[in-house]
Amino acid sequence: MIQTNLFVGSRFPIDRKKLRNCVQTFLLVHRIDHAQVDVSVVGTRKIKELNESLLKHEGGTDVLSFPQHEKNQLLDIPLPESMPPHLGDVVICFPEAVKSAKRFGKRVDDQLCFYLEHGLLHLLGYHHE
Repeated sequence: MIQTNLFVGSRFPIDRKKLRNCVQTFLLVHRIDHAQVDVSVVGTRKIKELNESLLKHEGGTDVLSFPQHEKNQLLDIPLPESMPPHLGDVVICFPEAVKSAKRFGKRVDDQLCFYLEHGLLHLLGYHHE
């Protein structure tokens, strides 16, 4: 079972089903069928605050990810079988998605999925290097 916990701030007009399907498809392609992920869609101020306070980077950004565990790390806490392990959190900036979608001629929900997949890659241990 793949569980997506979706948190959307400021009533941003997003297709929640599309984002959940994006997570499901992405994880299944990467051979993960038992996990949970938290996805938050936030505004410019919130992503800037998180980027500066938690990552010590100046200014805002389009997407942040916060893995729950290091790559290939075994979970130390036993969970009930019905509860999938938490991979981590992905935070997406809605206004940045709107700007980028406009610039690249994409739909906003497609740009949100692009950012979501980028964040999920980070949760799986892939980095820019």
